[in-house]
Amino acid sequence: MTTYIDARYVSAELKRRLIAAFPGAKFSVRRGKGTGSASIDVTWADGPTDADVAAIARPMQGSSWNGYEDRYESTGNEVTVTIDGKRVTGKPVVDHIGLHHEVSDEVRAEALALWKSANGEDTDTEAQNGGFTCEGEFIGGSWGVNQVLDIARKVVLPRRWKGAQEAAAPTAPEPAAPAEPTEAAPAGTGLVVTYTEEEGIVVRGTRRGDGSAPVLRDADLKWHRKEGYWYLPGTRGEAGAERLEDVRDALRAAGLLPAPTGVLEAAPAADPVEEVAGEEPTEAAAEEQRGLEAGAHRVTNTGEGQSHGAGTAYVFRCLVCEQRASLVEFDGLKCTEAAEAEHARTRADGLLDDVILRGAGTYVITYALAKKPVQRTRDEAVEDLARLLVLGASHRWYTGELRLMHHGYQVASVKRPPGEPLAARTAPQTYRCVPVPEEFAADWDGVACLAWRDGVDAALTYAVLARSGS
Repeated sequence: MTTYIDARYVSAELKRRLIAAFPGAKFSVRRGKGTGSASIDVTWADGPTDADVAAIARPMQGSSWNGYEDRYESTGNEVTVTIDGKRVTGKPVVDHIGLHHEVSDEVRAEALALWKSANGEDTDTEAQNGGFTCEGEFIGGSWGVNQVLDIARKVVLPRRWKGAQEAAAPTAPEPAAPAEPTEAAPAGTGLVVTYTEEEGIVVRGTRRGDGSAPVLRDADLKWHRKEGYWYLPGTRGEAGAERLEDVRDALRAAGLLPAPTGVLEAAPAADPVEEVAGEEPTEAAAEEQRGLEAGAHRVTNTGEGQSHGAGTAYVFRCLVCEQRASLVEFDGLKCTEAAEAEHARTRADGLLDDVILRGAGTYVITYALAKKPVQRTRDEAVEDLARLLVLGASHRWYTGELRLMHHGYQVASVKRPPGEPLAARTAPQTYRCVPVPEEFAADWDGVACLAWRDGVDAALTYAVLARSGS
């Protein structure tokens, strides 16, 4: 018989785990409003990153929304909570966990100082700005206020949280006795290897270029793009503990984790250095990493191939690179820059074929940061739109023009040249299953055709009412 855990017990357990994992950070963990609500909201200021908190929160979510089929699907997760003083394991009745990471005024002020040092003291934060790099992190082009918040989340908060952890580390007891916690504690590289029945084997704290990616891939781990950590598939439950030492041994052999207590002094200091140096085809490793991060997969559910396990029920297909796999397997597959660019060009070409812009000889593009519009040929317009789409712009149609939006702000618009008429739409073969007369084929929006379409609508309405007896 399946045991289900109510959201109020899951909420209490989640708060306990967050406090234990991130001492010093303050969390507000509340159930969603309403009777029988199955959602939980987690709010905290500064402190750990979104990915750190999500790594603990997501395994406690019992179901997730499948937008393709408009229904909730079980995640397969189980949690152990305390109910009336007893530990009970079951499936959490939680269909959503919302994470709300607030940024304090102090952090915003520090981020603003970094933004001004990169863009100039007199630059206006209320204006749009191009992309730039801040302390090794790329800050995308956007409005200045958005970039300040981006710096706060990508640069200031991680640095502060790391400093807080390092400051708290010396206060923790350092006896030689507890070997297991010492072994799992962050090494010089910041790696943390953990195992729980809910998550399985997980490796956190990796950074690009630290040499961990090839080692973890060789050990069959996969990168979880959404949560931001490495995981070993198939290690949830009690059986997963058997492979924990294999992962740690692989990282120790590469010098990325310290040896266990009592063995550290016996290990020759030169060995880890030689191992790291021997792993040096950094160009190939960097190229592989770039491939993984070059472009996000845009997947669609094909509805084919049912199997078992959360995220593996159907085969998905990437609209960009055409790869097919289960949803969880896309975390370890490449989506190349070339495929992303080609997909963006195809989308841009389709946008220019819309009724409003179809058949135009040239296009007038107005950029938010430019003083006046520019005129483009079709090929030039396709390339311009493709670049904006690759950068994450969305589109909408508004009063005769195509608008490109980014983070809710308009970055460009595309119109037909002034005075150029709209191209007439070609009539379809049928309208409401009625064959379209040949005289309307050339001008679907003409007055005569509109009258004929109104007649078809009226006739079908009369037929439906007559059949129903109304």
